[in-house]
Amino acid sequence: MNHLWQDVRYGVRQLLKRPGFSAAAILVLALGIGVNSAVFSLINAFLLKPVLIEKAEELTGLFSRDSKHPDNYRGFSYPNYVDIRDNNPVFSNLLAHTMAMIGIQEGDTTRRAFAGVVSSNYFATLGVRLKGRAFTPAEEKPGSPLVVVATTPYWKKTGQDPALLGKQVRINGRNFTIVGITPEGFTGTTAMVGPELFLPLGAFNLVMNDFDGRGKVLADRNNDTLILVGRFKPGVTQQIADTKLAVIASQMEKAFPAENKDQTLIVRPLSRMGISTNPSSDTGLRMPALLLLSLATVVLLIASLNLANMMMTRGSARRKEIAIRLAIGGGRRRIVQQLVTEGMMLAILGGAAGLFAASWGTTLLIGSLSRMAPMEVIFDVTPDARVIGATLLFCTFSTVIFGLFPAWKLSKPDVWLDLKENSGEDVSGGARRLFSRRNILVMAQLSLSLMMLSAAGLFVRSAMRAANIQPGFTFDNEILAEVDPSLINYDEVHGRQVYRALEERLRQIPGVQSVALAATVPFGMVRLGKGITPADSMASADHPALSTRFNVVSEDYFQTLNIPLLQGRSFSSGETMAATKTRVAIIDQVAATKLWPGGNALGRHIRLTEGAAPGAAGITVDSSDSEPPRELEVVGIVGGTRDDIIMGGANQAHLYVPFGQEYRANMQIHVKFAGGGTDAETRMLDSVRREIRSVDERLPLLALKTLRGHLESGMDIWVVRTGAQVLEIFGAIAIFLAVIGLYGVNAQAVARRTREIGIRMALGADAGATLKMILREGLRVTAVGLGAGFLLAVALGQLLRGILYGVGRIDPAVLIGASAILGFVALMACYFPARKASQVDPMIALRYE
Repeated sequence: MNHLWQDVRYGVRQLLKRPGFSAAAILVLALGIGVNSAVFSLINAFLLKPVLIEKAEELTGLFSRDSKHPDNYRGFSYPNYVDIRDNNPVFSNLLAHTMAMIGIQEGDTTRRAFAGVVSSNYFATLGVRLKGRAFTPAEEKPGSPLVVVATTPYWKKTGQDPALLGKQVRINGRNFTIVGITPEGFTGTTAMVGPELFLPLGAFNLVMNDFDGRGKVLADRNNDTLILVGRFKPGVTQQIADTKLAVIASQMEKAFPAENKDQTLIVRPLSRMGISTNPSSDTGLRMPALLLLSLATVVLLIASLNLANMMMTRGSARRKEIAIRLAIGGGRRRIVQQLVTEGMMLAILGGAAGLFAASWGTTLLIGSLSRMAPMEVIFDVTPDARVIGATLLFCTFSTVIFGLFPAWKLSKPDVWLDLKENSGEDVSGGARRLFSRRNILVMAQLSLSLMMLSAAGLFVRSAMRAANIQPGFTFDNEILAEVDPSLINYDEVHGRQVYRALEERLRQIPGVQSVALAATVPFGMVRLGKGITPADSMASADHPALSTRFNVVSEDYFQTLNIPLLQGRSFSSGETMAATKTRVAIIDQVAATKLWPGGNALGRHIRLTEGAAPGAAGITVDSSDSEPPRELEVVGIVGGTRDDIIMGGANQAHLYVPFGQEYRANMQIHVKFAGGGTDAETRMLDSVRREIRSVDERLPLLALKTLRGHLESGMDIWVVRTGAQVLEIFGAIAIFLAVIGLYGVNAQAVARRTREIGIRMALGADAGATLKMILREGLRVTAVGLGAGFLLAVALGQLLRGILYGVGRIDPAVLIGASAILGFVALMACYFPARKASQVDPMIALRYE
């Protein structure tokens, strides 16, 4: 310990003695360690940091699985939940919850928000203490007083009113009284994201979104919309629970065979990032997180290699000091310990600066995500024990690379040679000089930098292609408005009247070419899904139902979006505006080909059946399960469209039905207009807003934007753009560090060869020849580094190809561009030391040292 304290004090004196070197080293380390700390902070928040729940390890999800089709799951009805909650030997507490998109009225405007609709024991089961109170069992019943529990983000968003309890908030056209406030950082059963408000199950019939158009109420035993979470009784394990719950499932099927046919009950761990009726893990996040952390580690490796060169250069100036210590009996172990201690001190200082930079960077990133995410994002930038511990590991990793190797080399010098004046001169040549230790370190930096720059280029290309995506319909000259008459308590009859009036008024706006309605919008937050099969065949294990994206549209939908009608006809006005019992559908070419390969789908019949809705970046609703099979006649076939970017939806099948056939309260209004430009868009937005208000002043206008603006403000584009920006930062840091390393090596080489250069010039070599000689040697190092980097870039492209849009594993433009950029800056890093060498005065050089 005495020796360690002496090493620390001596190290402090050495760092203060050379403040320029120390500042440069700390900056290099701050960049490398800061990138890794920032990435780990995000991984910690998403995957590692405990949620604000008491004894979260005791919680588990309860799932209802189809015993004949083990991959199929469904939610729970309220009656089934009550039966299990009140009669089970497995859970000490069992809660029920689901999510609803609600409209919060604030003055004259209504905004969308997410609310958790929960059982009365929700907060007690999670062990969360509220300011105020939780819901009572009576408030779990429909018809009870309308109450709400607010979250801390809602409290902050509404002005941090200290007297918020007891006040009212208007939700879906009704006043709810605030009875409680959740603690800071609480997000429910998920990590980092959560609802803005919590409502009791008694409000279910008033706020739940009717995505499937069946209008089921809470008391319906077929209304399988609830998700159950339980807390195990002492001594209960997953295996024990599954065995006992199988008995309960059998009893429920006997009591209610129609509603609970072929269903069994199982428990599985909860997902941190999702709320689903299916057991799900967070593996979808783990792979991107591992990839991002790996790329960040490459940046740290480049920084460490750069600093290793700096330490070796600095060590050259300390050779005499180390030689003297060895000559008078100093032990090699003590010298290595001293040098490593100095390196660790640099790493800790760099890590502290990196933590500050990481907090700043993650704050910006999370702020950007908060503006895009549909739910509240709760993120504390203050580093916790895991982040600090990981940062110390990054510091240690870096120290081993840049500190231990130079220390080991410097502690084994030739004592007599290092005591001579000319020990620093390098007279070796050829391959030995090219592959010297310093050059190898620079080659490694250059190769890793090219790999990082290529990765950044791939993400940038992906973002550019995503921004110019060709989804099978047009974006230009189109306005998108979202309204929901149910938020002011309009039933289906009044809702249809409103939509009929809206279409008529909007068509009369000068310049409007067509108007259409749709239940969902491509690249939107909500996806509807149904499974379909040909009517003359049944779904089976060998021939599963085709999963489709489902939409409810009006007659001019395909014309408004310029989706080509390939065969048949579009929907008629009679099929779209008034409630009708006709059963018709339009499918896209993808669905037609998959259902009837090589045949004609027009005029054929399809059956809606059970089938999982396709995954997407948003809320995906499978509205087919537990629904009686229906047959629809295919009256038209349209071109395929793409609904998302990051989930590979280009080949997804689509099913469309008319608005008259299935009513939805929440609809998107598409308005196609003539002309273009920002001024025309602004005028049309104002006109659409004015006409909607003139139809009904109370009607909530939840969104109004251009269709292109909708795409550019969506989560899909945010993901690819943010990925590109992060990789651009990584690539810029990598280039910066590699160029510093290359410049330092060339500058040091010139300094070490000053005498040699003087002799050459004294013997007749001119400045041009000297410039070419030094420049040529620097470019050889660059060429080797770029060659190795090219291979690494190709390998990384292979790994990235599954998460990029429109970019292959090898993109010649990216590889050539990245090589050109790095080659140019490397050329500059070689040129300036070479130019300095060409200006050496031979007489001064011959007197050098």
